[in-house]
Amino acid sequence: MGTPPSAVISRAATVRRIDALFRAMETDFLLREQFITGPSQILTDYLAGPTVPEEEAALTDRLIYSVFASPKLLQWFEEYVHRHRDEVPTGGQFLADFCEATVSSGSRDVVATLLHGCSAEAGIYGLTEDLLHYFVNLHVAQTIAEERDGRQDEEPAADQENVGIQARGTTPFVTNITWTTYVHVQQEDSAQAFSARFVPSYAAVTLNGLARYAVELQARDVFRLG
Repeated sequence: MGTPPSAVISRAATVRRIDALFRAMETDFLLREQFITGPSQILTDYLAGPTVPEEEAALTDRLIYSVFASPKLLQWFEEYVHRHRDEVPTGGQFLADFCEATVSSGSRDVVATLLHGCSAEAGIYGLTEDLLHYFVNLHVAQTIAEERDGRQDEEPAADQENVGIQARGTTPFVTNITWTTYVHVQQEDSAQAFSARFVPSYAAVTLNGLARYAVELQARDVFRLG
């Protein structure tokens, strides 16, 4: 059986709100810093979710930071999303693949965070399938925009300017993303955690800021057990 219409509509709304948040953070420095220093809480507030217990929010943020401080895991995530452009994995499949990648990459800080959660009996909150769908959608849109930019020697037909992303594979892309939405000027910076080919610049500015902050926390040795 396919995904129930109510679930598709709900996911579409969530994905659009997440995208609106990243767009707002591109130019709103204070909002961006609030997200970088407390991503799970901002996501919850922006998506009108239930209140997250402080301990669970702290553990979720710590997991996010430990992942973003790992260049190997970030590279794995980019490649993973690229490989799954036609069919978004289920949450269970992603979790299994993520665990395998964590072990293979030797990401001790991620393991330490998960162990801390187990010992404290605190849950990871807010890292849902909707976020995975969002990043897959975002990457597909960026890939399509780049392919279109590569053909700019020819003027696009008028009826092609607002072509949206269509369903791929067995999992529909539930957002209606237009060509013009994702045409952004990319600035080359070899120090960035996420490449310009992965996401548009309006999302990259926050994601790369989050990665820099995560590395600062890692340098202060805040991820270790004990």
